[in-house]
Amino acid sequence: MRRLLVTAALAAALVTAAACSSERDGVDGLPAAGTGAPTGTSSAAAPEPSSGPTGSPGAAETGPAGGNAKEVCEAATKASADSVRTFIEELGKSLQAAAANDAAAAEAAQRRAEEALRTWGNVMREQSVRATDARLKAVLAEIGTEVSRMKASVESVDETKLDQLQQRLDQLCGA
Repeated sequence: MRRLLVTAALAAALVTAAACSSERDGVDGLPAAGTGAPTGTSSAAAPEPSSGPTGSPGAAETGPAGGNAKEVCEAATKASADSVRTFIEELGKSLQAAAANDAAAAEAAQRRAEEALRTWGNVMREQSVRATDARLKAVLAEIGTEVSRMKASVESVDETKLDQLQQRLDQLCGA
């Protein structure tokens, strides 16, 4: 039962992070079609990659990513949301099957959870290669590396690290 509670807490943290990054595509605080529910923060105007004062020192380090960031961020966000959802569902199924002493079902769900992690990491690395903004490229590569370290277990998830990376991605993607 304790593992199920930990999984539920992890699920809430990961889904919130994915939903927050998905929200930036919406208008007036509403997410784009097919994304999670609004979290109460307003994203009334999505900044353009070239927005912000030109020529001001530090603007490039703290503002949204440039280049093809919109397309890369959309692909990365969708892949993250889909993979996190699948990972959490399958991890939950694995834990439930293990609690019911159904080793075959637990193992099958665990394999599907691991596949969701592989897909998530691969897409983050692919989008990193595709990104033309160096900061976006770096954070996506870091997310891909962090996800590749994860296993289909609650213990393998470094929530703090994932949250930090998600915050950086949100900043670069104008969330």
